[in-house]
Amino acid sequence: MSAIVTQESVAPLFSPAFVQNPYPTYREHLAGPPIQPLAALPGRWAVFHYAACAELGRDPRLSAARKVPYLFPAAAEERVELEDLFQHLSRWILMKDPPEHSRLRKFMNPGFTPSAIERLRPRVFSVVDDLLRELESAAEPDLIRDLAYPLPVRVISRLLGVPDSLHARCVSLSNDFSTWFGNPMRTAASARTAQAAVRELVAIFETIIRERTSRHEDDLLDLMLAIARQAGMAPEELHAQCVLLLGAGHETTRNLIGNGIYTLLRHPEALAEVRGSELAVRAAVEEVLRYESPVQAYTRGAAEDIDFEGVRIPAGASVFLMIAAAHRDPRHVPDPDRFDIHRQHNRHLAFGADAHVCLGSTLARLEGQIAIGETLKRFPTLKLLDPEPAWSPIYVLRGLKHLPVRL
Repeated sequence: MSAIVTQESVAPLFSPAFVQNPYPTYREHLAGPPIQPLAALPGRWAVFHYAACAELGRDPRLSAARKVPYLFPAAAEERVELEDLFQHLSRWILMKDPPEHSRLRKFMNPGFTPSAIERLRPRVFSVVDDLLRELESAAEPDLIRDLAYPLPVRVISRLLGVPDSLHARCVSLSNDFSTWFGNPMRTAASARTAQAAVRELVAIFETIIRERTSRHEDDLLDLMLAIARQAGMAPEELHAQCVLLLGAGHETTRNLIGNGIYTLLRHPEALAEVRGSELAVRAAVEEVLRYESPVQAYTRGAAEDIDFEGVRIPAGASVFLMIAAAHRDPRHVPDPDRFDIHRQHNRHLAFGADAHVCLGSTLARLEGQIAIGETLKRFPTLKLLDPEPAWSPIYVLRGLKHLPVRL
């Protein structure tokens, strides 16, 4: 069994220095075996090579229905205290295997078909236009605060019936949850904060849904309510999907927009092409999803002993599929550390794979393409003010804290 690859000059996995720049560490691990034990997290494994991530991401022996010991490996009394949090998470489609995953996917799919998302294009354009007009008058423009942060919040909140007055609160609560869920080194304090956030978010959706009994809107929530009634879905299950969509619908898209504009401003030749071509914008978004992926990894639990590449993963072990490392694998991507919007067959794993491919991937692409394309078109002299801005400490969701610019 191979030990994890380490060097003094390379930041350890999940350390603060690694979160700010994970790519040298990925490069070192990519030189090692496809799957490696995590010394800092006993009983957990990390998969780095692209081919291994793609294969294991589709392997039914790796379960999305992760258990409490993975979510919070702590004393039994602490896990009892957090039972509400774990019960809520167990209802997420993200934490289900077939056939339950298939049932929930069928329930949610109608709101995310290509035609349903395309109907949102005018609404997304309108929100982007409003935000860019506001940005023009900002004293110290920040593309995270002024564009990447509010755009996906407004879009997903409108789809889910969240009133404007609650947007900021819902984002704050989602961030409280993500700080716990997106950090492999979870603490009891962050878990309690996450549980309080989930309880409040559920209460918000309970109120929104209760008010929908007397009126109807042409949005995703109305569609979900109609299908839920037909399917006999329990209220708790519906509330859980709403909380999931709210969080996933703004955090990853926020990072796609911020990471995309930041990366393009650092690559002038690609930037010039993107400013003049809608096709180039689309290609750039796909390359950003590979090169600076908003989702760095996702996890699965071994439902049984798995023999893979000469390694036995024991039943019950947690497996990190390090997709951001896989995107830099030279065995799959030629010259992987080069940002190239002309890459052919860009088969990144940013939205997962197979049955678990991200439900909102089409919406995220639409928002990313419009926000990035319109921003660069509106501000032809846009410049970075900080060439090395700070990244969020949430490892799994890679995004900038701030992106100050000169218009």
